[in-house]
Formats: sequence, C-alpha cells, structure tokens
Amino acid sequence: MTIHEDAARLLLEELQGEPDGATMLARMTATLHDGSYSRQLIALVGQTQREPAYWPPHQVAALMRVLEGLAYGHIIRRRIPVGAEPGPDADRQGNAAKLKAVTDPFRAELGMTQNGADSDGTLSWSEPVNFWRALGVRVLHQQGLYGSVHAPFEVRPWSVPLEVGYTLPSRTAAHLMVEGAVARWAYDDKEICLLLDLPRIGELVGTRPLPEGVEPFRVGL
Repeated sequence: MTIHEDAARLLLEELQGEPDGATMLARMTATLHDGSYSRQLIALVGQTQREPAYWPPHQVAALMRVLEGLAYGHIIRRRIPVGAEPGPDADRQGNAAKLKAVTDPFRAELGMTQNGADSDGTLSWSEPVNFWRALGVRVLHQQGLYGSVHAPFEVRPWSVPLEVGYTLPSRTAAHLMVEGAVARWAYDDKEICLLLDLPRIGELVGTRPLPEGVEPFRVGL
C-alpha cells in the first residue's frame, strides 16, 4: 500500500464520518457502475486498467475529493494541446517525442525510466499563464447567458508533476495536496489537463477583473 493510497483510506473514513458522506459515496459509486459520467473528466483524475466501476471505495473517495474541488472552484484547470494521445507507458521515447509538440510557454519533460519516481515527468511554463476558476454564479454576456462566472487567474512560472496514462485517483489527490498541482495526459486524450489547487498555491495566484463584455448576474434580470 502506497502513501497516497493510505491517505485515500483516511479520506474515506473522513467521508463516511460526515452526515451525508455515505450517501454521497453511494451515489458516486452508482454513477460509476451505470456509466453516466464523462469519461474524459474521470480520466483526468484517475485512469486504470480496471473500469472506474470496480475501483475500491478509497479510490472513489479520492475521485470525489478532486471533483468536488473542481465543482466549487477550489481547483482550477487549463487544457494544453499535444496533438496526440499517449502511447504505452513503456514507450518512453515515443511519448517524449510527442510531448515536444507542446508549445511555449509550456514545456513537458518525461523521465526516461520510472525508477519508483513520484511522477512520470514535469510540466513547466516560463512566463505567467491564465487559468479560469468556476464560481458557480450565473452571468449575462452580450452573446447570451453563461452558466457561471469564471474568474480569471494569472499563475507565475512554475514546474509541476506530470502523470501520463494510467494513474490512481489517490495519486492525483496526493499531488494536489502536497505540490498543489498536477498535469494529466490521459490515454485517449490529445491534450494535457493541468490542475491547480488554489488553497495550496498561495502567492503564485493573482486575480484580475472579469473580461470585457461580461457582467455578474443580478437578481431580477
């Protein structure tokens, strides 16, 4: 049992101790069993040779923690084009060659051997980049009604762990908890999804005004 799996078991115990935790866990488990979920969304958190319906409860708990962070705007994300899906994990040279297509200011580097490393490589950027955080507040726009306000954030140059292909939800949750970020290049995905945990990254994040043409939704409009 790895450290991140142990942490997921503690997370499961915490969830089961909450008033509605067991119900929420049951609902998520049912959703995974009946397949009524976005495969791309689940894959950016975790992806294994076993279907999510057969993940143990502690992995489902880790999945729920990350999805909750995304839903409530604690975790922000940005997708980075690669133009190709990752190949088998053993094909390090092939995957490294594909990652050369990542454009500035981003740079993806893959370790050539796993050697028990905490990640498959790193994703870094050399200048401030923009992310968007869902706030769950409706807005009016000149071209129509948006589902929610997305507040812009600027994140300074940084380097974060990169996980390619298969990875457990508990590993993704652990990266967000420890490093405050993780980049996921999942199988069947031609883009890297970069996740940042706002409560963990502190001064690396700065806010800016809403873009031109967007106004916060007001009651009565």
